[in-house]
Amino acid sequence: MKKLFLLLFFIASCYQISNAQNTAVIDNEKVLEYYQSQRYTEAAQYLQSIYKDGTEDPKALTQLAYANLMGGKYTDAEKYYLKLYTQNPTNLSVLFSLADINTRRGNELKAKSYYQEVIKIDSANFSAYKKLAYLTKDDINNKKFSYLLTANRLNPVDADVVFDLCEIYFKTKSIHKLKQTLEPALKADSANLRLLKMKIPLNIAEKDYPEAIKTGEQLLSYGDSSTFVLNNLGKSHFLSLDYQNALKYFLLISDKSADNETLLYNIGMSYRGIKDYKNAIPYLQNAIKEGISPKIATYYGLLGDSFEMVNKNDDANNAYKKGLQFENNGSLLYNIALVYETKLNDKKSAVNYYEQYLKTIDEKQQPKLIIFIKRKIDELKK
Repeated sequence: MKKLFLLLFFIASCYQISNAQNTAVIDNEKVLEYYQSQRYTEAAQYLQSIYKDGTEDPKALTQLAYANLMGGKYTDAEKYYLKLYTQNPTNLSVLFSLADINTRRGNELKAKSYYQEVIKIDSANFSAYKKLAYLTKDDINNKKFSYLLTANRLNPVDADVVFDLCEIYFKTKSIHKLKQTLEPALKADSANLRLLKMKIPLNIAEKDYPEAIKTGEQLLSYGDSSTFVLNNLGKSHFLSLDYQNALKYFLLISDKSADNETLLYNIGMSYRGIKDYKNAIPYLQNAIKEGISPKIATYYGLLGDSFEMVNKNDDANNAYKKGLQFENNGSLLYNIALVYETKLNDKKSAVNYYEQYLKTIDEKQQPKLIIFIKRKIDELKK
């Protein structure tokens, strides 16, 4: 009996020694040091040297996955997270990590599928809805709007979700819903620049110009002198009939950004508001110029040619002449003259436009063309 006991003890001891040899021993202090100094790649290499290839141990896989993820080795990280996912497809932490990896690698469709798995498991997971809204790019896409609405219902004061949702409400002119959504978030964080930026157009839409000006000045005091803020301040003062202050803010924009039709118009109209018509004129002229496509003369030329093709010659000439209002285009002048000469049998008008066409020709580059047109004019005058 005693010999049997000793034999069993010996076998048990051998098993324990063997099992200890097969168990990985991790120097936790070393791993922690790697993490604290953000040497994640070294941490991953160390862990891989300890754990056997093909390990299925959840703790080991978690450590390997995390270290590789933080070290930017997304392919290796995904490999380990997928093993964890296979073991437990409902692990939210693993699903979020897989979604994050695929987002970083540009596979947004796959990332969305993981977030969708999250909300199937946890229908009240705010983070998943927020991420899904972010990954759904088209801001008027019904799915994006749905994700934002759910996220906002779960967390009404998240500034990012509120801002994106308010942008949609503003574009769809749903001012009442914009206000309802914005106010709770602003109450929770009254100094949030993104939310304050959304408040200005709301104030303007509600014709509360003093509040819009107050909000704009608040943003300026926080250091935000963006074109958006300056433009809305200018607009608020203009609508309050305070043209001098409107001009001040519009001109600040003009100093730092490219001219555009609306800005030029606003500056011109502000000068008119203070009865400075001399300065209003060049801005309004440039606003007209900016508002017209540089290709519009070409478009009228093509329209006129199309009328000619269906024998609507008066309409053709009217289109060509319309094009001349935007550009003194030699081709248009020639086309008009040609229609008068060959299709409307109006020699006098043809001569008039051929003579105008002559003035557009460079005599050094096209001397033969000048000779040809002059001969044509002489023939028509006979």
